[in-house]
Amino acid sequence: MGAGLALNATSLLIDVPAEKLWERHRQVDRSALNAFDRNAAFHWSLQAHRISNVVFYSTMAVSLAGPALVYREDEPLVPMALVGESFLLSAGLTGIAKVLVHRPRPYVFNPDVPEELRREREAYLSFWSGHAANTSALCISSAMLIDRSRADAGVRAAVWAGAVAVPLVMSWLRVRAGKHFPSDVLVGCLAGAVTGFVVPYFHRPENLN
Repeated sequence: MGAGLALNATSLLIDVPAEKLWERHRQVDRSALNAFDRNAAFHWSLQAHRISNVVFYSTMAVSLAGPALVYREDEPLVPMALVGESFLLSAGLTGIAKVLVHRPRPYVFNPDVPEELRREREAYLSFWSGHAANTSALCISSAMLIDRSRADAGVRAAVWAGAVAVPLVMSWLRVRAGKHFPSDVLVGCLAGAVTGFVVPYFHRPENLN
């Protein structure tokens, strides 16, 4: 958790030269973007952005509460702490990647988006997607913990299905909102999934005895 907090704090202190980046990209036509990512620069939806935030906060609540309920008779705060650790590490790693890469978001290339938004620091924090990464980390870490509990096989299967489906829905929403390229959400999902797997894996009971 300390490492996650430190990474998050460090990402806030690293400068992102938004004005220089704006001058570099302001004249770039959307047709110059690579074919895999190009379509995202034609999207802009505040509704999709708002829905993605609702999905994210709902995922956080369910991912913390689910393992706590499953382990309610056996130290429920421990699985909640592990899910929280996964989230902090994912968010910290994402924040560092964003400020080091400072990739422009798709809406930077969309003339329909107000210029003041395209000039902001936030407009150059596209890679990789934090919503996709953190949702994936929350879902996978929660599924890992529930999978090794005494929950019914049907419950475990449903949890894993949700752990795969929710990050995919989140990824679609972030691209639809014009906030991320497909490559941003793809790498974000993978990075979050790895973090969500590694934290519970290295905190297995046999590793702590």
